[in-house]
Amino acid sequence: MYIGGGKICAKKLPYARDRFMEGYFWMNGTSFEPQYSRMRKILAKVFHMNTIIGDTYDAYGTFDELVLFTSAIQRWDIRAMDSLPPYMRIIYQKLLNIYDEMEQVLTKEAGKSESVYYAKNEMKRLTIAYMNEIDWLNDGNIPKYDEYMTNALVTSTGMFYVTHSLIGMEELITRETIEWITNEPLIVRAASLIARSMDDIADHEVQQQIEHVASIIDCYIKEYGASKEEVCIEIQKEVTNAWKDINKELLFTRKIPFFLSSNKL
Repeated sequence: MYIGGGKICAKKLPYARDRFMEGYFWMNGTSFEPQYSRMRKILAKVFHMNTIIGDTYDAYGTFDELVLFTSAIQRWDIRAMDSLPPYMRIIYQKLLNIYDEMEQVLTKEAGKSESVYYAKNEMKRLTIAYMNEIDWLNDGNIPKYDEYMTNALVTSTGMFYVTHSLIGMEELITRETIEWITNEPLIVRAASLIARSMDDIADHEVQQQIEHVASIIDCYIKEYGASKEEVCIEIQKEVTNAWKDINKELLFTRKIPFFLSSNKL
């Protein structure tokens, strides 16, 4: 199966990290079973695309360009490309191609192509969340902890990749299962919290050296007046509780087949 026409040439977007092979190896480690070949290919392509989009928001695009780019993704229409600068047109065209080809492949299976709608919606949600971070940075604003975490559970990409995983699986995934996922069940929110919290702790010292979007540590310190050490202790408690939530959901959830929650979430 062929999805998305391969990676974007690095010469066209030299600022973006080239993580195409890294993404494929990551997905291969996540779902190594032969029957998940299609899912691995889809995930590797969207991982590559998300890396480029993330780097565009974080390290290259101007505020005005990113406003246009976010708006174009919400429209999801090839005609929106006319409003973008040339380098963003390359990204936008490739983005639409990936999802168009995803639909074409899944059309061969009854009812599958409709699920791509949910994948597109997660991409839209993700870019809005990226733009929220840029708004905070542009305004010099450090949001409250709860506001930050609501946004961070999206930018951690847990929902994004789980949704794409389900769509790419060869097994029959029912509409009920997809809708269960898109309602952000506790098991996904807990995994997203762990990913975002640990990433923010690991990156905090590096971020202090450059202009950066506020992290969970910055938000907590500002709102509660705690030291960094105190914040890290509190975050570790939240992470421990999130692991408990994951284990509980794995043991007791009956809303989806067990192989989905145990292997893919």
